[in-house]
Amino acid sequence: MYVTTTVENVPATAPRISGARRAHKSSFSYLVTGIRTLVAASAIAFASAGTALAVSNHALWVANGTDVVEFGNLPDGTHNEKPKLELNSAATFGAPQGVVFDAKNDLWVIDGGNGSTILPSLQEFTEAQLKDLKKVPLPMPTVQIKSAGFALPQQAVFDATGNMWISDSVANRVWVITPAELAVSTNNLNFTTTIKDISGPFQFNGALGIALHDGNLWVANVNGTTIFEFNANHLPAIGVGTIANLMPDVVLSDDGQGSIQGPWALVFDTAGDLWSSNANSPFTLVKFGPTQITTTGDPTPETTISPFEVKVKKTFDESLAAPNGIAFVKGELAAISANSPFGVASYDRRQQMTGGSIKPDSFFVGAKTTLNMPAGDNFGPDINRK
Repeated sequence: MYVTTTVENVPATAPRISGARRAHKSSFSYLVTGIRTLVAASAIAFASAGTALAVSNHALWVANGTDVVEFGNLPDGTHNEKPKLELNSAATFGAPQGVVFDAKNDLWVIDGGNGSTILPSLQEFTEAQLKDLKKVPLPMPTVQIKSAGFALPQQAVFDATGNMWISDSVANRVWVITPAELAVSTNNLNFTTTIKDISGPFQFNGALGIALHDGNLWVANVNGTTIFEFNANHLPAIGVGTIANLMPDVVLSDDGQGSIQGPWALVFDTAGDLWSSNANSPFTLVKFGPTQITTTGDPTPETTISPFEVKVKKTFDESLAAPNGIAFVKGELAAISANSPFGVASYDRRQQMTGGSIKPDSFFVGAKTTLNMPAGDNFGPDINRK
């Protein structure tokens, strides 16, 4: 079934694209950012859902405004250092929103386009291309997928059979692409499976954060204060056709204390806890326990991690400035700061239990990092690891 190119349910405060590129405000700063992707044991030991990670797959990769960078592992302390690698496909990148690795350790970049000459797309770079970046720093994608249906694709996650689920915060859609479709470049993919037009009192409102857990689909509404869960039994069979009038099985709402405010990214840890990043004030990372997310309600998070002013030389840099992408590896939770001073803060298991306004276990910040309006992050292969 062909998906109409008409954009429906576009939120009045939809994420905006600008040059290189997102304008940040103190509140409602929904920029062209952010991917967080579920990692198979993909969150507190994760990589994309359905993907088994090798031991070396603990390097931090960041969708960084106009390029993608790799930092390697997460050493303790505060660091102002250059990325290990930079991927810059100037001819095809408009505004990288998210990064996710498939079962082959190939990197997929979810690109939002530049609003004019570069259209939104999905771009695949093979592990071999990544290993050769120092020799060929401006590679062309092995596969590039465009579609008239795309408005602003931002985050993606793989399921166990290799289908890619993509959130589009402006089209208010969740697109599903099969492995066969992912293998071929196209300028206008006609999606056979789409989730849209949610029925009842709850509708997509900037569908952005996306995660799969126990076969269930979770979607965060970045322009609102809700997170939706769709039970696996109610999801479409892949390739059957567009699904309209789907009702969320669980709706999590703000608890009145700022628990869900512009939820940007979603990720599960190995204990089944759901983590979300609040891109709007109070700019927090929150954890909901397994028993809190089984029914509709407004639960108070079991853990809330708040911003902390980290002393860097003679200045103080905020650890969570409009947190966007979040991801787990080896027990560490890494969160993107999409607003100045632009950084990546990570928290160990103990900090994830205690919460509060705490200094990150690891903090990448400063000019040498080249971080400039970063959006999404994920963990993948540590390329050229010594």
